[in-house]
Amino acid sequence: GWPRGLYEKLEATDLLDKLPQEQDVVDVGQPVGGLRREVAEELGLRPDTPVAEGSVDAYAGALGLGVVEPGTLALITGSSHVVIAQSAEPVHDPGFWGAYTDAMIPGLYTIEAGQASTGSVVAWFKNQLADGVLPVAEQRGVDPYDILGEMASEVPVGSEGLLVLDYFQGNRSPHTDPHARGAISGLSLSHGLGHLFRAVIEGICYGTEDILSTLRDNGYVPKMNVVSGGPAKSELWMQIHADVSNVPITFTEVSEGPVLGAAIQAAVAADIYPDLPTAAKSMVRFGRTIEPDAERHEEYRFWVERYRELYRGIRDVQHDVVEHLRASAREPAR
Repeated sequence: GWPRGLYEKLEATDLLDKLPQEQDVVDVGQPVGGLRREVAEELGLRPDTPVAEGSVDAYAGALGLGVVEPGTLALITGSSHVVIAQSAEPVHDPGFWGAYTDAMIPGLYTIEAGQASTGSVVAWFKNQLADGVLPVAEQRGVDPYDILGEMASEVPVGSEGLLVLDYFQGNRSPHTDPHARGAISGLSLSHGLGHLFRAVIEGICYGTEDILSTLRDNGYVPKMNVVSGGPAKSELWMQIHADVSNVPITFTEVSEGPVLGAAIQAAVAADIYPDLPTAAKSMVRFGRTIEPDAERHEEYRFWVERYRELYRGIRDVQHDVVEHLRASAREPAR
């Protein structure tokens, strides 16, 4: 049930009457009724077409990636990263959301974590620092990210000493630190645009590894990472993810996981399949897998630890700066 004690402390117990009660909660993929006649006519469907209980987009995405058993992770990428896992046992950590009982699969616990800025940091880099790449990309008829990726692929592991904190909008997991900020450390005159771009991608991958290592510390060992979203189109980026975390990156034939996840839920509601795991195993088709490189992983272990040390080392400075800026914004104009 709902945490009544919390609502009492908030003096908001009246909200409990407005929230769904336990008897009203339905498992994902269960039918909740049929289409209203006017809606069915507009869509050209039968009025008795079943309507499925759905889920939040990220959970539908995890389902569409076939993440229905413990040990498999969904890495849903875009402007941010979301990590979704299923566990047979509850896993709790201050930086995680959940574990949620029966949130996706009855009998399993759903664990959620994420990074607030990933693809958005890469887009920021392109828009703010890579103007010189744009005419080259236009001349060659390719995406500017392809040029940046080519440059970054020529840079060795660790970007020759460059470290980037990807906390451009704070840190969601594992630190839950809204005052954390992005940082670039280790710059020298020998570094170029390719170094910076690779360091940005590596920093994002270090952040993902921070989440996965926290899962391991709590007894959950990820064995396969199934990925979807725009950043998954970058071979370099996905290879770095695999190398940093020493976990294979697997793709599905349907790249839009949330869309397929919604279809899986509908298939169960329509009684085509008896449950979500059965439907997912039938409807999700895995494609190729990027395997981690053991030698590169060993080298990345050093850089992941430096990434963690960098955050610990400048955390107080970043917090002081954020508080100073907030105080300055509150001061009346002189």
